[in-house]
Amino acid sequence: MKNNKACLYILFIVTASLFSCKKDSIYVNRRLPETTIAAGDPRLASNIIHLSKDTAYILGTNLRRDSGQTLSIEAGTLIKVMDRLSIVINPGATIEAKGDAGAPIVFTSSADKGGAGPVTPDNGPFTDHYWSGIAIYGDPSGSAGTGSGTLSYVRIEFAGGNANSVAWPGLLLQNVNRQTTLENIQVSYAYANSSFEFYGGDCNARNLVSYASGHNDFYLHQGYKGMLQGLLAYRQPLFPFYYVPYDFAGMYISDVNTSPAISNLTVLGPDLQTGTSTSYTTPIVQNIAALVTTGGCQFHVRNSVLLGFPKQGWSLDNNATALSIANGQSDLIYSILHCNDSLKTFYLKPGTYGSLTSSDFKNFMLQPSFNNEVFLNSSQFMLTDPFNYDVRPDPLPRPASPLLSGAKFDGLFTDEFFQKVNYRGALGTDNWLKDWTNFLPLQTNYNN
Repeated sequence: MKNNKACLYILFIVTASLFSCKKDSIYVNRRLPETTIAAGDPRLASNIIHLSKDTAYILGTNLRRDSGQTLSIEAGTLIKVMDRLSIVINPGATIEAKGDAGAPIVFTSSADKGGAGPVTPDNGPFTDHYWSGIAIYGDPSGSAGTGSGTLSYVRIEFAGGNANSVAWPGLLLQNVNRQTTLENIQVSYAYANSSFEFYGGDCNARNLVSYASGHNDFYLHQGYKGMLQGLLAYRQPLFPFYYVPYDFAGMYISDVNTSPAISNLTVLGPDLQTGTSTSYTTPIVQNIAALVTTGGCQFHVRNSVLLGFPKQGWSLDNNATALSIANGQSDLIYSILHCNDSLKTFYLKPGTYGSLTSSDFKNFMLQPSFNNEVFLNSSQFMLTDPFNYDVRPDPLPRPASPLLSGAKFDGLFTDEFFQKVNYRGALGTDNWLKDWTNFLPLQTNYNN
């Protein structure tokens, strides 16, 4: 573990020094006056905390909003959070973080450029620079007529981990209802936990990006029942860079009563690119896949793309979940799947469903009525430049890509929430990633 961390740190520093001059101008922030919000700051006692774009904020204490209180943030505002701290929106409180494509709101680490994440000093102990993320807690009774506010055109970087024995994702949405607006959100370098965690609730969300996650990209569990569209789980081969004694996936759906409806998901795994972490291929952990469905969950997934996970494409290890697929209560249709191990594109854990095997699972899911396809090579997806991680990664499909057609919206997916696009996967000809996302936060100078 020590050598792995040292190697990772060296790679981060080399990458930053070689390519920092190639950043797009949107990632170069002009110098702003800085103010620190520390414990005892009088702003913390106000019912409305307003953060403006003309100031860079250093958060030096946990920021909590309770019932009746609001955190209001202008488009273009930069918030740099010190290690192990968090932003918590409790039931009855709201967050109004409304950025726009040209001026996203950025929550990032207070560490210097290239210093966030796992850091190895020349002489001394390891230091992990991460903060604990944003947690939004909705009304657990589900009776509230109002939501928890808005997150729109927001980036959350170098968050997620463990603090005070609590595991924090980059963005936790617990019991959040669909009166809450969630769209155009990117979580990058979630340190040691999921990027997005949907814990119960029925909130809807669109245009979500998880990049370089150290665990799950999207974790849906504890009875979550919302609708999701336009999800990009974009892995970076180095992560997880340490041995993880647990499952992880691009999309992980679990638990009885969980029943999401998901369209236009892309899980873009490392595809065994140079430097791919051995965490992806460890034989000890059962479920390391683009998609994991387990724990008695039900789901509806369509118009989606799963590619580039070395060990398993779709992993199924639970009898109740398998039964829901067999009887039509759950489905994955109009989708394209790939795995580096072609024998495990559809993986059914032995004993999950009687004597049926992974081959039986594959044959069932490739019935013509489901309109699913399997690609044997990631090049068949015809993505522009997805593995150019250090300069300008580009996961968009090229003009002749088979992803640009084949989508279908019927049944549950006729709901007005779903935009009726032609393409499969998260991205088509409408590049909703443009301007507001950043796939090079390690190289970005945030007002330093």
